[in-house]
Amino acid sequence: MKKIAIICFLLNVFLRLGLIAQVESGSLLTFLASVREGNSSALPYQVLRQTQQIDNNIRVIQNAVRDTLATVRRACYQSLDVMQKSTTAPAAKQQILALQLQGMTDESLDIVGLSIQNLSSVPSSLFNASQKKTLIQTLDRQVAKKEVLIKMVGTLKDQSAAPALRQLSQPGNSAKVRWAAYLALSRLGDQTAINLVNNKVRGIEVNDDMVYDMAPSIIYTQQKQLYDYLVELLYSNEKNCESANPDQTNTINCAYRILELLAPQIVDFPIATTASGDLQTKSYQEALITAREWFSVHVDFQVKNTD
Repeated sequence: MKKIAIICFLLNVFLRLGLIAQVESGSLLTFLASVREGNSSALPYQVLRQTQQIDNNIRVIQNAVRDTLATVRRACYQSLDVMQKSTTAPAAKQQILALQLQGMTDESLDIVGLSIQNLSSVPSSLFNASQKKTLIQTLDRQVAKKEVLIKMVGTLKDQSAAPALRQLSQPGNSAKVRWAAYLALSRLGDQTAINLVNNKVRGIEVNDDMVYDMAPSIIYTQQKQLYDYLVELLYSNEKNCESANPDQTNTINCAYRILELLAPQIVDFPIATTASGDLQTKSYQEALITAREWFSVHVDFQVKNTD
């Protein structure tokens, strides 16, 4: 009896250690099979985020991404996005990235747009020279999310993209594409583009639209000349913005929102921000005073390079 108990115990251990991968990999297969049958199922996040499942999941997706149904391929690229954001292993991230890039040549325009959107959240440092070249060459194609692609190329800091970006900034392209091209060129350090962006933003009224749309565009450029304008706005006391607190009906100083955007971008800045983007302070009023005093002393502040 004792021998039987030991055998049962060992079998249980082997099942737990050796077959979990197969079961979990099967759940990804089950999910994709369900999508293929036309069922709308939630992504298997738990499986996709498990480190020990990365290799199995990649093998499953390598086959499924060639499926004839666009819904299955779309589910694959959605899964890859979850995996890319979850894993930290360099080799695995590269394998996932290689599969993600395939989505840019998919016959479905929807999947191309989805792929570009997902790739825009991948750190630029992860792309190798060949992959950067692929992204830059795609600028010549008519693709969905073109403005997202343009700004993504700008983060690569590859000067070979400048001619294509200048072409996209010219009349004949949509306003969104032209503006994205000017921003990307600014990120590359093109002074003509920086001057144009500077002139445009200085002519816009400072309100919620400016803070939530234009200010993030300035942050994207990583150019001190443009950041200087945001610093200027910190000294304004005009209340033209709505509070993030739904229970507060009074307008607030837009400088608080701008400070939230600036704080994580400046080297050695004395005020940190939380993961949600809030200032780590008990009083926003005191934080603004601290920021004004700091910038008045550190006129030659440095912008962080987040590439």
